[in-house]
Amino acid sequence: MFSLQYLLSTPVEGLMKLDSMEPLGLAPRVVEIKSLTRWSQTPPAHGGLLADYSLSGELPAHKHCPFPYNPTLNHKVVLWSGDISELSVDAIVHSTNESMSERSPHSDRIHARAGRGLRDEIINEVIECRTGSVRVTQGHNLPARFVIHTVGPKYNIKYQTAAENTLHMCYRNVLQKARELNLQTLGMCVINSVRRNYPPDRGAHIALRTLRRHLELATYSHLDAVVLAVDNADLSIYEVLLPLYFPRSSAEEAHSRWLLPGDIGGSLGEPVLPDRQIRIIDNPHHALASKSEPPRPNPEKNAHFFFFLSLFFYDVTRRRAAWLCADGDGRPAGPSRGALGL
Repeated sequence: MFSLQYLLSTPVEGLMKLDSMEPLGLAPRVVEIKSLTRWSQTPPAHGGLLADYSLSGELPAHKHCPFPYNPTLNHKVVLWSGDISELSVDAIVHSTNESMSERSPHSDRIHARAGRGLRDEIINEVIECRTGSVRVTQGHNLPARFVIHTVGPKYNIKYQTAAENTLHMCYRNVLQKARELNLQTLGMCVINSVRRNYPPDRGAHIALRTLRRHLELATYSHLDAVVLAVDNADLSIYEVLLPLYFPRSSAEEAHSRWLLPGDIGGSLGEPVLPDRQIRIIDNPHHALASKSEPPRPNPEKNAHFFFFLSLFFYDVTRRRAAWLCADGDGRPAGPSRGALGL
């Protein structure tokens, strides 16, 4: 044990290191992939009982499920709440800031476990990582061989599209780097952060649809397992959303048509910009190539639009008829002169 005088005189950074130390004589904990439960083997919540939204008369957001039931893909995914620095995988993902000096429980655990070698490599070789990009370092004392560093975006409702696109690029670049390194196992952390004001549910949608679209590609068949390492705050969100993008049965697949958002991104999960879609549609030499469903018509809005449009044309027609049928004194003609009798 440490004396009170030692604790009071030790800087905060030193105390954090002490807190991360393993008890004397015990080896650091290592979590093997084989000890974790694959998503395909995870039982559905509530015994698999699903609400039947068709009974309410509400139309589903998608006529056909955009993420069909696929046991092979489900076997590649693991949802796990734990310390990512303990994972024995080919690489883990580290969400940090551009100077790679972020102080957070996530970063502190990785640096404490990796040792001074990781910090020296970052200072002397990597130096920085731009938002949306990735940088790779050795794992040093971590059970993982590599650490893939990335920087998530700050969220501002005024620049929501930019933040969503940047977050997508973070996940996409991580997966592309895993393909370049021919990794078989990957520990993926939650890249979006409430510290940067990013809504956790919005971030989870982007993460899951991007992961799903990449795992569907043959170029990512080398990936055997992607561990979604989340904390307790994000666990409940991922437990709810994961069945929408990786349904474990035909029933969950059908159920997801009501619960998935209308916007499910492009072919790789990227945000689809509405103004870009309009420009493509207006050009007769191009066709809109998108896997997403076309926007559903809104009967209520259409009804209001055509109602006011009909009033407008009725008023124009009445005025024009009155002008054509007017007498020389400027007054409308009688029934014998006017075709409409105005």
